[in-house]
Amino acid sequence: MTKKTKEAIKATAAIVIAVAAIFVLWIYPLNQSGKIIARPEQESQSVPQDQLGLSGDTVKIVTEDNLKLNGALFAPAKPRGTFILVHGLFADGGSQWPKAKALVDSGFDVFLYDQRGYGGSEGRFFSGGYFEANDLQSVVSQLDLRNRLVHPVIVWGEDHGGTAGIREWQQESRIDFVVAENPVVYGRDWQKRIIAHRQMSAPDLLLPVIWWWMKQKSGYEIPIEETDISDQVGWALTNKPGKMLLIACGSGDRPDNRYVEKLKTIGGAWMVFPCIGPSLFAAHQEQLLAAVMKMVTSPKP
Repeated sequence: MTKKTKEAIKATAAIVIAVAAIFVLWIYPLNQSGKIIARPEQESQSVPQDQLGLSGDTVKIVTEDNLKLNGALFAPAKPRGTFILVHGLFADGGSQWPKAKALVDSGFDVFLYDQRGYGGSEGRFFSGGYFEANDLQSVVSQLDLRNRLVHPVIVWGEDHGGTAGIREWQQESRIDFVVAENPVVYGRDWQKRIIAHRQMSAPDLLLPVIWWWMKQKSGYEIPIEETDISDQVGWALTNKPGKMLLIACGSGDRPDNRYVEKLKTIGGAWMVFPCIGPSLFAAHQEQLLAAVMKMVTSPKP
């Protein structure tokens, strides 16, 4: 093999390696980031509200960035308080109708809505509870303006809906209690949940690059360190003790999700259940309702 041939082979190999590196570190993360933040296209998994005997009013909420959120308000004659139900990942407000039925039957107003980028609400992209917390503030403010906010006000959220409740609680004094089911703890947690759900492939090594591309595509300048809700949970335990209930999928007293398990070490009131089917509430309705009712109706010192 001549020297010229060897040099040609080395040059070709260098080009191949460079192209592979560009693909793995640049183009592939760009493609995966778009899939992670893209608006989910899913059919409603809920039982129609008329089959549950619910009759509600349609309410539109306008967010601070002028997105219209599709919501519904169910109100008994003399409400004991107001529940705001915030659905989780790859669901919509309709997934909360069975929960709404149980709470309305218990005498509470219930407001539920499609989060940004879901169902009948506007928005091309969604986040892991970061901007959804701002949306929740819009919900609380606009219900208050309509005189439809009856205390105690309880936010009951799932996945990034629970994260939105925890994040906003620190800023919003009109929220009295928070119930969070499997809250998204951190940006990496959110990425991994979506990657698993959508059966994607994205090694941990590439997650920082994917996060950067997510910010570029969506316009959401979210610093990854600010997506951690550990500080908000610690704040709640100090400033509003006994007013937060966290619920997780797991075995014994150990959550399955390692991020949620780490959050549990901070403390607070926790319930851990085996995950049976798509809904923790459907599988453990009696225990969950009893625990939530005890928290929101017990006299506080």
